[in-house]
Amino acid sequence: MVIKKGIYCFLFISLFTPVFCQTINITSFELPNGLKVILSPSDDMQAAAVCIYNMNGARHDLADNRGISYLFQYLMFNGNENLESYDHVLFINKMGGIVSGRVSHDNSVFCDVLPASEINVALWLESERLKSLRLDDASINYQKNQIFNRINRLGEASLNFRAQTWINSRVFDGLPYAQPLYGDLNKIRNLNNDQIRESYQKFQNLSNILLIIAGKFDINELKAGINKYFQNIPPGKKSQEVIANISTPHSSFSVKNWVLPGLKNNFSFFAIKSPGKINYDFLYFDFLRYYLTDPRLSHLDYMINKVNKLNVEIEATYTDYFEANVLTIQMSCPERINLEKAKYILQQEFMALTTKLINNADFRAVRSLMEIDFNKNTYSLEDRCLRIGEFYHMFGELNFFDAYLRRLRRVSLYDILESAKKYLKKENQVILNVYGE
Repeated sequence: MVIKKGIYCFLFISLFTPVFCQTINITSFELPNGLKVILSPSDDMQAAAVCIYNMNGARHDLADNRGISYLFQYLMFNGNENLESYDHVLFINKMGGIVSGRVSHDNSVFCDVLPASEINVALWLESERLKSLRLDDASINYQKNQIFNRINRLGEASLNFRAQTWINSRVFDGLPYAQPLYGDLNKIRNLNNDQIRESYQKFQNLSNILLIIAGKFDINELKAGINKYFQNIPPGKKSQEVIANISTPHSSFSVKNWVLPGLKNNFSFFAIKSPGKINYDFLYFDFLRYYLTDPRLSHLDYMINKVNKLNVEIEATYTDYFEANVLTIQMSCPERINLEKAKYILQQEFMALTTKLINNADFRAVRSLMEIDFNKNTYSLEDRCLRIGEFYHMFGELNFFDAYLRRLRRVSLYDILESAKKYLKKENQVILNVYGE
């Protein structure tokens, strides 16, 4: 079964090779006020993305103010000097476009995707937000209460949310990722509004911002629009911390049991501390993640449910951080005996990956699937902007596309074996068992 999937993936990617092998063109320049502009033109589409990539995230908040950056994820859609609240979203949506915003631990990204002919509208909207975002007490207090209520309800209703929060606190102990993005939930509503406004001045500092534009555009018209809307924004002093490379994770092994009354299913969460995106091993571990858990060719599902017929549901989540990550494999089953058998098989598969090479058919299938997904994602303008920004943020380089494909095509069976030895060992695991009473 896995081999058939591998052949399918190989044939599928072969069909798309003429398109996917085109190098993505990326150029950059800098405005006098320090704003770095990165351009990735694509004449084969009729859309464009305008992205503000901010090299500040939740990890850059001061210890007493953790959660302020997360709050900006919602405050950024407030009104400003020339617009009312959520006018930004309405303008883009009326053109058939999409607005998105997210704050992570390492960065913050706000993006407009819209018809290429309307690109100047997005430039104007993003510049207005940088110049004069409205941060009055009423809107700040409203969003603080909204976040508190939303997270509080999520914590009460979602076992997965509570489990992953506990897992992250153990796996990332000593790293900025151990704390949730929103900080301490009990402190959110008491964050000082004046400090929030002061933090925004640092948050929107142009020296920490990349303006990334991808899609179809006329370069001369685009540069004229960028100069018109952004060159008069005052410059700022760079304050963003340097990302450190955590190449040798310390031991984080622990096992915890929760017993919850009324729970119909039994759950086990296996969390594996893995390399961050800045780490050279990240690609090799990502290969292991695909091999073990990707639903299109999951080896764990094949061994647990196809071979041993245990009827265990398997899901996986993977974080997206610069310095360290965690792969969480969640298994659930009403019959506890089947869950215990599945846990044993999982550990046996981990051990097998650290002692012998996977077979060539599976290796080719996984690598083909990774290349398909990578190329597919780069044709999403929003994803392309994010990848360009992250690659420049981490490495100071622009050409993520060629760099990734070169490395992926050079991956060997021995690279995967060495990665398994390094990261699938017991010392890197945190296990949470949740049983019904």
